[in-house]
Amino acid sequence: MTSYLQNLAGPKKYLATFLLGAVMTLCMAPLGVFPLLLGCVPGFIYLARAAKSKRGAFFTGWAFGAGYFIFGLYWISAALFVDIGQFGWVLPFSLILGPVAFALYYGFIPLLAWRYRKNITAYTFIFVTAWAAIEWLRGHLFTGFPWNLPGYTWMWSLPVMQMSAFAGIYGLTLLTLLWATVPVFILLPKGGGEKVSAALLCTFLLACGSGMARLNHFPTLQSGHDTVRIVQPNIPETMKWDRDEVKRNLELEARLSRAPTTLPTPVNVVVWPETAVAMDLSLYPGVAKFIASNLPYDSAGILGTLRVTGDDDNGRQYFNSVSLLTHKGRVAANYNKHHLVPFGEYIPFRGTFNLTPIAVTISSMGDFSRGSGPQTLAVGDIPPFSPLVCYEVIFPGVAVDPNRRPAWLVNVTNDAWYGQTAGPHQHFEIARVRAIEEGLPLARAANTGISGMIDPVGRVLAMKPLGLAGVVDAILPAPLPPTPYARYGDVSFFIMLVLMAGLGELSFRRRK
Repeated sequence: MTSYLQNLAGPKKYLATFLLGAVMTLCMAPLGVFPLLLGCVPGFIYLARAAKSKRGAFFTGWAFGAGYFIFGLYWISAALFVDIGQFGWVLPFSLILGPVAFALYYGFIPLLAWRYRKNITAYTFIFVTAWAAIEWLRGHLFTGFPWNLPGYTWMWSLPVMQMSAFAGIYGLTLLTLLWATVPVFILLPKGGGEKVSAALLCTFLLACGSGMARLNHFPTLQSGHDTVRIVQPNIPETMKWDRDEVKRNLELEARLSRAPTTLPTPVNVVVWPETAVAMDLSLYPGVAKFIASNLPYDSAGILGTLRVTGDDDNGRQYFNSVSLLTHKGRVAANYNKHHLVPFGEYIPFRGTFNLTPIAVTISSMGDFSRGSGPQTLAVGDIPPFSPLVCYEVIFPGVAVDPNRRPAWLVNVTNDAWYGQTAGPHQHFEIARVRAIEEGLPLARAANTGISGMIDPVGRVLAMKPLGLAGVVDAILPAPLPPTPYARYGDVSFFIMLVLMAGLGELSFRRRK
């Protein structure tokens, strides 16, 4: 198979690379078939190394990325079918052109490793280093989109996921890619890779062992008297924004909120999903009092809302927000989403090009405005929390206010746009890693998607599956002390990058 891949040329080579990228998407949720990495990563390395020129190497990486992102991000296009008559023209961009453009990132992986291609050991180390660095870049450049990083393939192995508490998801991604290269070293002629393979297997076993030790050291501890109710109304997207359904939607959410609990302690916090209240509660105090009257006795509500500021004369601003509602119906605090979705919540380059008609077509009111950044909200005796709206949870290192550490994370989202696709499953697994990185419990409320309570080491304590209406009642777990990642961010990852690059350079010079 190795010889076959290295001897491929022309369209067959690019097709094989494309298919390897497509197959690697099966490693992600909901399937999580990690062993496929042991074929996809080495196969990508062999095909890229066999390129005859830098241009060929770049296009090999691009082909792999095209397969990975076209099949890995297909679920985004499911949102267009909510109103395909209006949004059908976007389908070619979201399904093919966008992922193909995104795949350009991967073209630079074999290009950065080109110098080392005559030494397979050095080439593999540099290739993995470049790949991990590219993943960090695609998570940061142009607002970033770090979805389906290779480190997320460990959804089925909670002990290995604990490495993200030390090195973050980017560090775990680097280790994952490195472990996946074991077949490359095993297949080296004359047993030249036995020591490297043994070393990689030892690091993997060390990660497993230390992860299990961490899980044993940090059992789930309850915070005390705080019981959280997470509401998943499962309102179809076609009905959610129908003005005739607004009242019925609120009544459904209210009915779920006031249902009796089976837990021994009464509910004192209720979480509603993103845009559960499609209005500004400060402008509709009657609605605020209606919601408060339907919450369990003496409880507060953490509600996904829409907020409006300004007027027609001064310019209106719209915010995708989280509002903290007291049991008396008073809005005690608001958080405005600060990491907006390009082309979904705002139109890039609006200041340069007149794209207002497109913005109005997409959101019916134009762009949303950005909030000021991560915040910690609190009222009364409720433990302070950091709200994360929808895909804000996918960005590591920016989940909390660094100046005021919260006691838990609250992720509100609306995954109904994406139906029964892989997207909602992947979104949930990504949220689990944020909890591990920060050492904080996470409550996740989805209109539909997967709602649940996750403890600070990633255990799912309770959940409501995709496509079902109901509530999740859970006693809020206690937070852990700040993890190394919470303290130092990606410093460990950058140190690992430097060490890997140095190891590759050293192997190259010794062989040379």
